[in-house]
Amino acid sequence: MNRGRSRHHRARGFSLVEALIALAILTMVFTAIASAIGAGTASAGEARTRVVATLAADELLAEILATDWDRLGDWDGHSEASGDAVAPDGRSEPARRGMARHVLVHDETRLLEPSGIEVPGRTVVVEVRDRDGRVLSRLERFMADPSGGTT
Repeated sequence: MNRGRSRHHRARGFSLVEALIALAILTMVFTAIASAIGAGTASAGEARTRVVATLAADELLAEILATDWDRLGDWDGHSEASGDAVAPDGRSEPARRGMARHVLVHDETRLLEPSGIEVPGRTVVVEVRDRDGRVLSRLERFMADPSGGTT
């Protein structure tokens, strides 16, 4: 009678090996979850940086596009060093401190398809780079010559 009870008692608990296996599985699961959270946080940080860079590029592009056609070429080669890019109201935003903005303006003629009409104008490119020179955002706009190319 005692034997049956002790067998029944042994079957109800976990052995040390089973507990260690369960602990190992839980450790792997928690490690995978922690890795996923870390990767997601890094991705979110990169996305935020690119959004801020795109806003910085868009603000400068809007300022450039408000310039008279004849003075548009003056922007070619404009560069703001890392940390000099400020918000339109003049504030220095912490998120922009590591960003530099560069402007290229070049004359170009574009062909409108399917009509085959050539449109003279200028292409304005604004790039925002990080301190390592990596392009975070690049915006490009073509502006047709208001005179139609006849000056």
